[in-house]
Amino acid sequence: MKTNPPNIFEYNNFRRFLADYLKQRAAKDKSFNKSSMCRMLGIPNSRSYVQDVINGKKVSPMYIERFIRALELNHEEAQFFRVLVKLDQAENADEHELYFSQIISLNRTPKRVLDKKVYAFYKDWRHSAVRAMLDIVDFKNDYNKLAAILMPPITPKQAHASIALLKELGLINQNEKGFYKPTDKVITTPDWEKSELVKQYQAQLLDLAKDAVVRQKQLPQRMITNLLTISEKGYERLQNKIAQFKAEVRSLVNKDENAADRVYLFATLLIPTARNQTKEKE
Repeated sequence: MKTNPPNIFEYNNFRRFLADYLKQRAAKDKSFNKSSMCRMLGIPNSRSYVQDVINGKKVSPMYIERFIRALELNHEEAQFFRVLVKLDQAENADEHELYFSQIISLNRTPKRVLDKKVYAFYKDWRHSAVRAMLDIVDFKNDYNKLAAILMPPITPKQAHASIALLKELGLINQNEKGFYKPTDKVITTPDWEKSELVKQYQAQLLDLAKDAVVRQKQLPQRMITNLLTISEKGYERLQNKIAQFKAEVRSLVNKDENAADRVYLFATLLIPTARNQTKEKE
């Protein structure tokens, strides 16, 4: 069994790092447990604090510093740990994006570090939208036209930047006629980056949806918004229906026998707006 302390730079979740640290230290020292860590944090009468943190309890700035001392983190590791905690406890999308950017710059593990160009692609919806648009329009160097096609429109300078990034990442190439086209239908990200990148990207797309509702003269033709009350069993059924519908959408798109001539944002959301009352009673 591995007994060396886990490398904090391989994590994007401080609670998972803490759980792995405790497990590996206990494997090396049979007398060490979560109560031992509580004593090291200066709370000898507590047996549950560390487990509560692992389960989601918020950590105050004072206890962040106590954890750093107890975990014996060096200067760079301590900086990374502080930002990991802030990332986890971010209160809004802007804070989350800020701390995720800091995670990228502070990471010291080459095999795990996210390429900043890939991060740039997911950080700005325009790059993905331009890439999708190239699948249905013939583009060589008319950046004014390309910029005006998107909704909302972007500037020619932004269109130029997107094309440059897409070329650098190998996501587009010129075909035999000299037009830029996507190199692949689908792109994926490594597992380590995926959860955080997806959050950043989805937040961007939800901003687009909000813009469509607020700014466009006509509401989208197919828009459904409801607040539902439902049981846990009903929730599970609804989740299954959504998964089935998403699979049908993917199949419809892949089997479309006609050439694509438009780009749409498709989103399905099921978000809690109140606490689970069954769990509250428990």
